Amino acid sequence: MNARRPNYLGIVAGAIVMFAWGAIWYTVLGNAWLAALGKTTDQLTRYGYFPYVVSFAAGLLVAYCFDNMLWHYETGDAKKGAQVGLLTGVCIFAAMMLTEYFFQGQSIALMLIDGGYGIIGFVLTGATVGALRARSARRAAASA
Repeated sequence: MNARRPNYLGIVAGAIVMFAWGAIWYTVLGNAWLAALGKTTDQLTRYGYFPYVVSFAAGLLVAYCFDNMLWHYETGDAKKGAQVGLLTGVCIFAAMMLTEYFFQGQSIALMLIDGGYGIIGFVLTGATVGALRARSARRAAASA
């Protein structure tokens, strides 16, 4: 196994994919999400752009985590990244989210909207990080 070197391009690209996926998901499901959340657009816009900054920073953490997990596999490619994303999304993200949402008394609609965002976002981010990790590994092997 090679020395651990983060694939910064993959990490940043993964964070961008996660952020873009959130923009698409919540634009399409925005009205249903607001209704399930029990809030209005005006109530959420008072926070300005700070939630977007937090969202992107969280995406960087998720992508870094996937990059680190994929390093442990012989072939950390897009397929393996998507698999790790799915398992992490369902077994960690969704499991924790469901626990919190049920204790908070949140609606099933909100759980499905937020859970779908997380699980699909993890798959897309994992695939992106994996694809760029595999590309980097191929380039390193070719230059050696």
